[in-house]
Amino acid sequence: MSQGTNGEYRRKLIDVTLPLTQISYASIAYKERKVGTIKNLHKWFAPMPTPALRALIFASLVDDPGPGKERDDLIEFVKELVPFDGTAPSDDILRRARRLIAASNPELPTVMDPFAGGGSTIVEALRLGLPAVSSDLNPVAALVTRALGELLPPVALTPAISKSNDAARMRDLPYDGFADDLRHYAAIVQEKVKERVGPYYPVLEGGEPVAWLWARTAPCTNPMCEVRVPLFGSPWLSKQRGREATVEAVVNGDKIQFVVHQGKEGPAKATKGAGRAQFACPKCSSPLGEKELRAAGQSGDLGLQLMAYCMDTKSGRTFVSPSAELERSFDVEVPDDLDEIEIGSNTRDFRTGLYGLRRHIDLYTPRQLAVLAAFADDVAEVYDQILIDGGSVEQARAITTLLGICVSKMAQANSSLVRWRTRLGPSKPEPGFGTQAMPMLWDFAEAYPFGESVGSWSAQITSVIGVLKSLPIGVESGRVVQVDARRAGDLVRPGTALIVTDPPYFGQINYADLSDYFYLWLRRALHDIHPDLFGTIATPKSVELVANPARHEGSKEKAQQYFIDGFTEVFTSLQKASRSDLPIVVAYAAKQDDSEGAGAVSSAWVSLLQAVLTSELSVVGTMPIDSTMSTRQVSQGANALASYIILICRPRQADDVADKSSFLTQLQEELPDAIEALRKGGVSPLDMGQAAIGPGMRIFSGYKEVLQPDGKPMTVREALIEIDKAATAIIDGEEAEFDAPTRFALKWFRQFAFDRGAYGDADVVLRQTGTAIRDLVEAGIVSNTPRSTVCLLDFDELPANYDPVKDNRISHWEVAMHLAKCFKEQGIDGAARLVAGVRGRTDAAISLDRVNRLVHRLFKISDRKYQKTATMFNELGTAWPDIMTAAQNVSPERYVTPEIDDLFSSFEEEAEDDDD
Repeated sequence: MSQGTNGEYRRKLIDVTLPLTQISYASIAYKERKVGTIKNLHKWFAPMPTPALRALIFASLVDDPGPGKERDDLIEFVKELVPFDGTAPSDDILRRARRLIAASNPELPTVMDPFAGGGSTIVEALRLGLPAVSSDLNPVAALVTRALGELLPPVALTPAISKSNDAARMRDLPYDGFADDLRHYAAIVQEKVKERVGPYYPVLEGGEPVAWLWARTAPCTNPMCEVRVPLFGSPWLSKQRGREATVEAVVNGDKIQFVVHQGKEGPAKATKGAGRAQFACPKCSSPLGEKELRAAGQSGDLGLQLMAYCMDTKSGRTFVSPSAELERSFDVEVPDDLDEIEIGSNTRDFRTGLYGLRRHIDLYTPRQLAVLAAFADDVAEVYDQILIDGGSVEQARAITTLLGICVSKMAQANSSLVRWRTRLGPSKPEPGFGTQAMPMLWDFAEAYPFGESVGSWSAQITSVIGVLKSLPIGVESGRVVQVDARRAGDLVRPGTALIVTDPPYFGQINYADLSDYFYLWLRRALHDIHPDLFGTIATPKSVELVANPARHEGSKEKAQQYFIDGFTEVFTSLQKASRSDLPIVVAYAAKQDDSEGAGAVSSAWVSLLQAVLTSELSVVGTMPIDSTMSTRQVSQGANALASYIILICRPRQADDVADKSSFLTQLQEELPDAIEALRKGGVSPLDMGQAAIGPGMRIFSGYKEVLQPDGKPMTVREALIEIDKAATAIIDGEEAEFDAPTRFALKWFRQFAFDRGAYGDADVVLRQTGTAIRDLVEAGIVSNTPRSTVCLLDFDELPANYDPVKDNRISHWEVAMHLAKCFKEQGIDGAARLVAGVRGRTDAAISLDRVNRLVHRLFKISDRKYQKTATMFNELGTAWPDIMTAAQNVSPERYVTPEIDDLFSSFEEEAEDDDD
């Protein structure tokens, strides 16, 4: 375990290998779980999945036993530690994990995360029986993590104060008493709030209110037209089968009235046109553009008009046209002591300020402000009431904190950032922050706070209680503080910590500015409970470790240098805290592109890696973990986040200096095997460029310096460019190893995909690759009709009963295409049967490793051009290890090979004509 002379140390499992595919599957499953995870406690921005952190912490602490059965058994145990469904492992597995950690660590280290975020690290450290400390500069992140890791563990087994015997108890689980208390005091809060502000929400008989649907209004730009134009983007209220509903803007003199139509045959026209902020007057058709709407907003001339009222009746979700009762104006008493926090000035992500909504309180209707303030104020009084009722200080802090968090969760679904989401099921309000931004919405939903649906107080309580089931039981509390990450190393004794962290993204997410939305209400409810977190009017911003040019006189260069300097301090501080025999584990993800370059040479990666190396750390290993949800679109370019790349860092011991030529030679020697290992490990084709950073930087950081021909040291950006070039050359250069039909198909696909091209063009490629059209048709690669054209067979044109054993003209292309189709339609088992058939051939004509390389190649060609193809090959490449494993247990199935029509004469005649 201990570090020896000359910087030697006992290798940990993370230094050698991990079951990355299983960890990725568990992480994806976790992110796709809608309820019952710690991310349901509160909105945080791009949190890392708990299964991945659980595996990383465990593998960083357990000694690698070396090659053989013991290592294999340890890898299998890691798989048990991260169940496929994304849930926590069984108590038996956790007890064994703790024993294994203790065997390698007579003195347990403190797991430390200086970027607490959503609290994943501390929860998993505690689950594994380890002492843990987390910190974050952002008070919202610190509060959420404090609730999970510090406040809840002590109350897990306490009996209820309220003695409510609520029927909704959680089957006598450890948190049952606490859950009862949470419901009890939440009900008291709601009763008091409803008594004060409930009359602001008129309720129609016959159903439970769900939401009021509003449209902003602006004056018509035609001076002869006196109407106020309602600004709404869709007439659809519901697309649920049998309960379709639309809304129509009807001109009535100089006013516009909304009328709800039941059924799918109602008028379907909105005032919004094509393009952003483009509308038309329903009376005179005069356009309202972005310029006019900004002017109206800046002058305070934007209004609101009710479009429809939604309620749940016995027959289902129902929509009602506005009426005098529903539109009745109220003299809403909005508190005059609400904090006036300015919305972020980055107009790319914060659009509302362009239209006059500059403060966070401008994002709410008056009655939303009144109701949220009332909930916050009454939650602030709960702490004393719990003590009066006989509860302990620990219970009072935990209950009040979670109720305060519920107020800010409620705000997420009760502002003008809430869309009305139509779907196949009942339509509903969609809480804000579907992306990490504040867009300008012209029509929005105002939820009913006292019901049971989305946005209600009851819904927040139910969501938070569901989180309790996912927490570890019988563990010691962690410690959570608000502190700048540059000083976080001082939170533990020097040389006693395992550092595992998921730092903030370079410049893609405005964490502090976004958090102010929640901070407004959290501070009002919990200032007295957590005075260390809520001492300022807004969240700290000037020292936040992100590259925000707006805080550096608009300079991207200064923002980037600030990021590098800040993280250099962070990593230097963390090295003092880190135990000498343990790695520092950094999980990082960057967008595919940024304004400075694409993929691997983005400023995000340059900046983070520069900080790592400047702080005298080296990257000794890397591994990718995919955590993207199944809804991820591979062709969204800069909007798609790559997999997490896990950097395993240790103090830099490099003394050697290399020239550029030596560095490039080493890349050419070592990168091919590294890329092949990444493929076999299930790295998706989409993320291969990011994943190749790891082995490339391991080579680069192994030198003290790499010198350019002019004697200047190579920068990190220059190194990343060379790594990217080398990886691309390796992938592109592999085409020569494919069979001739596959080389033809690749060349043709680049130009035409699955569209038709002229036979004359095809003949050129046929000559280049030494193939004949008859052979390609017989091989099931191209179609030969109609005359004079050539077309690659698309997935839906491939025969369903393909038998690779009986295929006399088998090719890498054909196997890849059939595998992609088979995996899409039949999953791993179907693809495994096809692989078993390929392996069952006696001639060994096809290398499955080459097929895997072809899959990655096809994704690269398809990306951003042919989405369906890219998606299918990305999914196949990611699942490759599991398909290969499953195929080992499958006997090749035999299918009947379809007869191919003898339709070659026309091509042969045309070939002869062309020769003439």
